[in-house]
Amino acid sequence: MTLKSMTGFGRAEGAFEDWSWVWEVRALNGKSLDVRMRLPSGYESLEPHIRKHISSVLHRGSLQISLKVHTSGQDVPYSLNTEWLNILVNSTFEIGKKHGIKTAQLDGLYAVKGVVEETIPSAADPQYKDRNAHILESLGEMTNTLIAARLSEGNALAKILTLNVKTMATEIDKAHKCTASSAKDMQQKFAQRFEELLGEKLPQDRLIQEAAILAVKADVREELDRLTAHITQALILVKEGSPIGRKLDFLSQEILREINTLCSKSTDLSLTNIGLELKSLVEQFREQSANVE
Repeated sequence: MTLKSMTGFGRAEGAFEDWSWVWEVRALNGKSLDVRMRLPSGYESLEPHIRKHISSVLHRGSLQISLKVHTSGQDVPYSLNTEWLNILVNSTFEIGKKHGIKTAQLDGLYAVKGVVEETIPSAADPQYKDRNAHILESLGEMTNTLIAARLSEGNALAKILTLNVKTMATEIDKAHKCTASSAKDMQQKFAQRFEELLGEKLPQDRLIQEAAILAVKADVREELDRLTAHITQALILVKEGSPIGRKLDFLSQEILREINTLCSKSTDLSLTNIGLELKSLVEQFREQSANVE
């Protein structure tokens, strides 16, 4: 599997007998798969087939799909209502003769509503079955070009995300080695604070409570272990490939939550600086993962 972005452009052309057509699609980022279409009048019956195909090959993104169809055959888009025209011709002749006025000309009668009617052949008509099959085949070619564009951008995203995650791993490794996270340093800080609490002559139950809170706040190893696990999972997902966009978004939230806890517990400037650097890195990670399908 390889990573795909959610943005891209696709196009395909096709022809069958007297028809020719052009498919185009523009894709942008989206939380889910949102498909919008511009189809010529009479081609609405193709919409379910289009949606079924799109959902089978794409998972996320906001898509704008358009289809333009041209014909050089007998599918004239207008028809002449000869019955209504004959009624108009006869009536204007009789009225003109009776009143001695000039009768209406044919071009004027053509402008009367209902004489020339727009005809919109339906693609659902069985006679267009073969043509429709070729149009939908071209739809597959269009999505192939879109997927190729998404893959190209996805390859660049994979490199950026991988570098970002490895940089976070380096910072987490620094945090593990930081004196503030070492057992010895925690023991010294705990002993110092405990002596201060004893000097305040607190009741025994309060002393135990304060000592427990101090012990919990002093230990950041659990947060660092979870961060390491999240980073490992992020690398696995990027290698796994799309569709992983939602998973990456959720994972970035979990990483940020652990970093915030790390910073809130930190009593050491170097560890706090590492936490701030990690915040910056995870924000970059979230921005880039928002483009992943």
